[in-house]
Amino acid sequence: MLDPTNGSDKNIERVLLVRLRSIGDTVLMTPCLTALKNWQPNLEIDVLVESLSAPILRSHPLVNQLFVLPTVSSQIRKLQTRLKIIQDLRSRHYDMAFNLHGGSTSMFLTYLSGARTTVGYESGRYAKLLSIKAPEPQVIWKKLQIHCVEQQLALLKWAGIPINKPPVSNLSVDKEAKEFIEKKLKEEKIQEDFIVIHPSAAFPSKQWETNRFTEVIEYLYNQYNLISIVTVAPNEKAIAEKIKNSVKVPVVTFTDLNLSELMALIAQAKLFLGNDSGPAHIAAAFKKPVVVVFGSSNSKVWHPWSTNYKLLKADLKCIPCPGYSCSEFPEPECIKKISIAEVTKALDDILLV
Repeated sequence: MLDPTNGSDKNIERVLLVRLRSIGDTVLMTPCLTALKNWQPNLEIDVLVESLSAPILRSHPLVNQLFVLPTVSSQIRKLQTRLKIIQDLRSRHYDMAFNLHGGSTSMFLTYLSGARTTVGYESGRYAKLLSIKAPEPQVIWKKLQIHCVEQQLALLKWAGIPINKPPVSNLSVDKEAKEFIEKKLKEEKIQEDFIVIHPSAAFPSKQWETNRFTEVIEYLYNQYNLISIVTVAPNEKAIAEKIKNSVKVPVVTFTDLNLSELMALIAQAKLFLGNDSGPAHIAAAFKKPVVVVFGSSNSKVWHPWSTNYKLLKADLKCIPCPGYSCSEFPEPECIKKISIAEVTKALDDILLV
């Protein structure tokens, strides 16, 4: 472990966290915000994220400035936007910058931020650009199995930030999004407890069958008189429509919510049910009970963090795998093996407490 403070916390006043990639990754870096604030309450923390996940942190009380790396197709435009972000980052005069992602883009942006000290893993590409090169997180935590949260916190720990116990995930709801969801719920005449169900996922090996979600929705209504609100992205509208057209009990589908509005909806739910995906991590960060169906992913790395959860997964030797395609079966058996009975049992275990 190193000591970037040289004996005085006052030497560290402003820090940058570079966390590119997906929604779930961004949610799972929020314990880093807490750890930094616990270490030095007056510390200014800026975060650089991609546009897809930016709403996750836009209203977060521990983030001083949020920088967003936009998604652009033109190479010229991409260069222009990145040069502008680099200029803005350098104007902040960071004492430390952490590359929480590890990819080439985040490595270069961490280096070009102009931070006095830059921190990342020695195994990452272009690690020679870093001031502090950390060993693998398993070495830092002195254990073999590491959760994604611990992987990111390990960089802070190696740089000298004291972390005895990993903090919980934490999010904040945007005021306008909260008001919008309250209006939507009123329009749908939902005044009591409801369950948010997110039946989509990034690829087939992570997406439980739609008709099984339909049966679970019917079970929740018939057994507990609980209304389910099905949420999907606009490009996944067909999944919600299939459920709505086949279910035999009342159900509500929201297919046009932005990420801030989805967060506000989940924050008001009684429980979350879905596949291994970003919304499941959002629910966990809001301390909602979570029932999550796992397929190809490594559940030890990606299970819900800091909440009451039930995780369903198959017992197959090929798990985990990248999940983009299945090399062992004609269709991904990992996700297909999870039965309706297993999911309803997990729901019972939470709802009957």
